[in-house]
Amino acid sequence: MPLTTLLNGQSLPLKGEFHVRLMHEADLTACCTMLNDPQVNRHLFFAPASDEVYHGHLGPLLSRDAQRHAPVLAIVDAEQRFVGMAGLTKSGDKGVYELGYQLSAAAWGHGLATAASRLLLAIGFDELGATEIKADCYDSNQASKRVLEKTGLGRTIKEYGYFENGTIDRCWFAISEAQYRRSQQVAGTVTEKPAVAA
Repeated sequence: MPLTTLLNGQSLPLKGEFHVRLMHEADLTACCTMLNDPQVNRHLFFAPASDEVYHGHLGPLLSRDAQRHAPVLAIVDAEQRFVGMAGLTKSGDKGVYELGYQLSAAAWGHGLATAASRLLLAIGFDELGATEIKADCYDSNQASKRVLEKTGLGRTIKEYGYFENGTIDRCWFAISEAQYRRSQQVAGTVTEKPAVAA
């Protein structure tokens, strides 16, 4: 299973020359540089920020125990250079996870966010026992909305004036376990729900 492979320190092919592996603290320097790039952070409410803020938020998510329950992936190129990240975080509701991703500008246009998000859906539903996976983005971020729709999430609600002092709306997308199973059935990739360890 993908999460087991990742927890064993191996990488997984993502798309073309790109792979994913679990993100490590050693990736934080490159991650901070990416998040402080104005091209990247124009659709991120939490960026730009100091490296200490990023380390304080991301560091605890990268422990082995945290990764076992909510993986954060590093997207790397053929030379193992960090080009982005994608991850799941637990929501306040049991069985509900939130999906997020950021890519360096040089990695845009390769379908990496969609591929990583699809992998995380499989991990969430097949290995973590998720009942729903949701994600939010700026309503003005057309590229991110396309990624979420291509991943299989449907738009649920729009919160007007949520970001940037009331000037940017927030859109939520979600997919339930039942919807995910149906999509896999239609695609012919899964015939039954895998057993999930307690």
